[in-house]
Amino acid sequence: MRKQKSIRWFRYTVEDAKAAQAELDEQAERGWELEEVGLFTATFRRAERPRRCWVEPARWKSERKKDWDARSDYLTLCGEAGWELLEEDGGLFYFRAKEGTDPAPLQTDEDVEWADVWKKALADQVWSLSYLAVYWSIWTVGGYIREHPRMWELFLSNISMAMATLVLLWLGMDLFFVVRVLRYRAKCRQVVAEGEPFPVPRRWGARLRGIRPLIEGVLIAVLVLCLLLSVGEGQTNYIDGYSAYTREQNSIAAASFEYCRYDQEEGDLWVERMDCRVGWLAEWICEDFRAAEGDEKRLQREFHRHRPTALRAVELGFDRAWSYSSGEYEGLILRNGNQVLRIEGNQIGLTGAKTLADIRAWLAEGA
Repeated sequence: MRKQKSIRWFRYTVEDAKAAQAELDEQAERGWELEEVGLFTATFRRAERPRRCWVEPARWKSERKKDWDARSDYLTLCGEAGWELLEEDGGLFYFRAKEGTDPAPLQTDEDVEWADVWKKALADQVWSLSYLAVYWSIWTVGGYIREHPRMWELFLSNISMAMATLVLLWLGMDLFFVVRVLRYRAKCRQVVAEGEPFPVPRRWGARLRGIRPLIEGVLIAVLVLCLLLSVGEGQTNYIDGYSAYTREQNSIAAASFEYCRYDQEEGDLWVERMDCRVGWLAEWICEDFRAAEGDEKRLQREFHRHRPTALRAVELGFDRAWSYSSGEYEGLILRNGNQVLRIEGNQIGLTGAKTLADIRAWLAEGA
């Protein structure tokens, strides 16, 4: 006894409506009639004379009354022509011929179909695919211009690097699909102008694009998991009733150590040390430390209690060194190999022989 029902992987996006149409036509020729379109599958049933289907991009998707009225009028006309709306999924209308009818296709003129259906549908699809990239670009560039964040801190955390990689993969995937839709749109416009039928995308490529929501769902789940794992990442130890703390973190790119103390009697002291595993990261951090000393907004945001000041290159026995002072505060920025160190405080003598010897010994422990 032959199988009477068949469930197939079936998920198409707006730009692949013609591929969905081709698969439905192929199934009808084999005696299978479309019964239901699910989230990622379609159910077919065996039929002696399978009813034809028609697939096209869904229109009038906003909540405005004008669009709802236009949509209702269009579906009424389709019903009068012998088509019933079986399902709306993935931005596509799936029509099926009414029982006992054999209606003509809803669109028979490629020029009209391009102007009325495909032109705007593909433009909307480009925007829906690119809005995330546009949003993230504006947010990232705007945030950098406004606050000049320490972007290199991403490399101090394995989880942050993983999250950044996932976001970049997501953006890259969306941009790839945007380029593909733009190319398909240009090809459609060209073939319609030449009087040729619409191009049909390859099925394997269409199915790959169809699982984009599934891929995005996995990416979101992994990003949320990373966000949860990042809570409490690193070791933070509070000292003397929270008047001071140390924070340590280790990643595949660098090991970081921070000590911060705010004390009226002993004086304030802030130490940041980065043991980088690659030279370019050490150079980036070193240059950013130097730039921060001339940026008043950054100094306030990072709780440096002094005004912007000029750096002086000094020879202290390290690869590179700079000193600065502002009021009662003084500081050092050191680069020794792939190690970067910034020390800042008051009531201390940073360039004394004993202090420098202690710094060299401390850096040598992690070299």
